[in-house]
Amino acid sequence: MRKIHRIKIYSFICFLTLGFSCSSDANTEEPIEEMMEEMEEPEEEGTDNPMNPNTDLDVISYKENDGIVSVEFETVEGDLEWERGNTLDAFDGTGYLRWNKEDNFNMPGVGILVYKLNISTPGTYQFVWRSRISEGDSQSEGNDSWLRFSDASDFFGQREGSIVFPKGLDKTPNPEGSSSDGWFKVYMNRVGEWFWRSNTSDNDPHNIFVKFDTPGIYTMEVSGRSKFHALDRFVLFIEGKTLTEAQNAERSVIVQP
Repeated sequence: MRKIHRIKIYSFICFLTLGFSCSSDANTEEPIEEMMEEMEEPEEEGTDNPMNPNTDLDVISYKENDGIVSVEFETVEGDLEWERGNTLDAFDGTGYLRWNKEDNFNMPGVGILVYKLNISTPGTYQFVWRSRISEGDSQSEGNDSWLRFSDASDFFGQREGSIVFPKGLDKTPNPEGSSSDGWFKVYMNRVGEWFWRSNTSDNDPHNIFVKFDTPGIYTMEVSGRSKFHALDRFVLFIEGKTLTEAQNAERSVIVQP
């Protein structure tokens, strides 16, 4: 990501330990470099109620099974503003998606990808995606995208005893750096490989969690932020499950409309 106004880069070793964090490579020690960005405060925006699981959909949906959702990003249908690719090595599935347009550092909602998740097991799930800095060797460029769950019961970042909420939802505290209209900026910092990590809050990495109070079909949205950020796969796993279990689980069943 590029400098916009004043940028302070702090390098430090972060140990991510949550009450129900997973034990896998994605939570190993790693220097975190994420810059602080100045932005205008967004207007507050509320959330909608979850959809009924029996609602007829005109798009595909993905079925949670035993507390796990596992989805290949490239399975999304329709004409996309994202580039579909299969030339970077070691991707899962049949390919990946890459944001190859201009940066949208303070303007989420450009090039929105929509994934409908059919949740049958209510609870709090951790969200992690497998992504990559597809060009360059900087840890802080091409390393993030926007993420939103607008109809979930709760959507937050957590690190030890600290919790942050996206800006625009009338909830505090909020993350350091960019956030707007219920969107989290979600970043990683590994160069040269696909990596399982999803953090929010600059220089204060919080893991991402989503709460579903009732069974239903929920909407996950991703939009382009940093040019050259590539997305391969994402998982959600309920409290009590681990990232390793989610990584090894079968891909979620795709339900056709």
